[in-house]
Amino acid sequence: MNLIRSFSRVAPENSYLFILPAHVGYENLNLTSFGNRIEYFEMNAGYLGRLVFDELRLPRLIREFLPDVVLGLGNRGMTAPPCTQAVFCQDAHLFYAWKHFGKETWFNYAANAYKKWIFRRSLRHTALLLCQTPIAEIRLKQIYKYNGKTALLPNAVSLDSLAGDRVLGKPAVLNGADHALKLFCLTRYYSHKNLETIVEMFVRFRQELRDVLVILTIAADDHPNARSLLCSIDTHQLAQNIFNVGPLKQEEISGYYRHCSALFLPTLLESFTATYLEAMQFACPILTSDLDFAHQICGDAAMYFNPWNISHMKDVILEFKNRPELASHMVERGSKQIRCTYQTWDSVALQTCEDLRDSVSTQSRAPHTDVTR
Repeated sequence: MNLIRSFSRVAPENSYLFILPAHVGYENLNLTSFGNRIEYFEMNAGYLGRLVFDELRLPRLIREFLPDVVLGLGNRGMTAPPCTQAVFCQDAHLFYAWKHFGKETWFNYAANAYKKWIFRRSLRHTALLLCQTPIAEIRLKQIYKYNGKTALLPNAVSLDSLAGDRVLGKPAVLNGADHALKLFCLTRYYSHKNLETIVEMFVRFRQELRDVLVILTIAADDHPNARSLLCSIDTHQLAQNIFNVGPLKQEEISGYYRHCSALFLPTLLESFTATYLEAMQFACPILTSDLDFAHQICGDAAMYFNPWNISHMKDVILEFKNRPELASHMVERGSKQIRCTYQTWDSVALQTCEDLRDSVSTQSRAPHTDVTR
C-alpha cells in the first residue's frame, strides 16, 4: 500500500492501472483522485477462482490498457505477458527450506508448493526480478537459476506508523506493567513466526522469566493453529507473562514500540519485514533470530538468538534484562542504521519507476507506463 500510494505522488506523469485485491484496505488509498484506473479482484475466490482470473480476466484487462510494463507485486507474474514484465518477490517461502516454515498445516505446505510452481512459470517470462534484499536476490538466483536482470525494492517505515507516532501515547494495556521487561512481538499468526516457542519458553523457565511480559498481536482466526496457541496460554496459566492485545492498526504500533522494552521476534522466515525498521525508527531495541535475513536488516542494532533453541532464547532475554546498557547501544546503532542505510517510500517508489523504465522494451506498444498488480 505504501509503495502504490507513492507511485502516483513521485511519478504522476505515468498512467497506471492498479489491479488490486478487494476488501483488504486498498479502497482507502483514494487512488482514483490521481486519474488512475482501478480494478479489483476477490481474494477469497479460492485457487480455482484465482486461476480463472489470472488466465481470463487479467489478460483482457491488460490488453485493453496497452501497458509498456506489467509489474506483479504478488510474487507472481503472467505466463504470457503482452509486454515487458517485472515481478516483485517478497514471500520468503519461495526461497527458504521447509525447516523454516514452522509447524505448518499440510494444506499450507501444498499451497506453498503450488506458489513455487506458479512463480517458476512466470519467471521464464520476466525481464526484471525485484528483490527486497541482497540475501533474497542471491537465494532466488540460486534456487531458480534466474540469469535475468534484478533490482532491489526494499521496505521502508510505514507512513501510517509515522503518523501515529505524532498523536498516540502510551497504550492503556501497558499501565501497571512498569515493573516488567515488556517484549513486543508484533505479528499476525503465521507458522514461521515460531510463536509456540514463546509458550514453551515460559513453561520451562517460568521462575527465571517471572518479570518478563511478552505482548502478542494475533487473532484466533489468523491461522488454524492460532486458537490453539491462545488456548495453551490459558492452559498453562501464563496470562501474567503472555498478553495478547489482538491485531493493531498501523497507526497504533508506535505507542507500543515507544513504551516496550524491546521488539521480540523469534521468526524463522522473512524476506524484509518492516517491523525491524519501525523498531529502529521508534528507538526500540531488537531481540530476534540469528538468521541471515535479520542480520541483513539489523546489523549490529540487535541481539540474536537461535530460534530453534528455547534455552538460548531465554538466555539472551535475561542478558538483555540484566545489562541495561545494551538497550542504549542498540538504539544508537539502530538510529544510525536507519538514517544511513534505508530510504523513504517515495524514494523507493521513484527508484522502482526508474528500474521499470529501464527494463521496458523499445517495442512497447503504447505510451502508457505502468501496470501495478
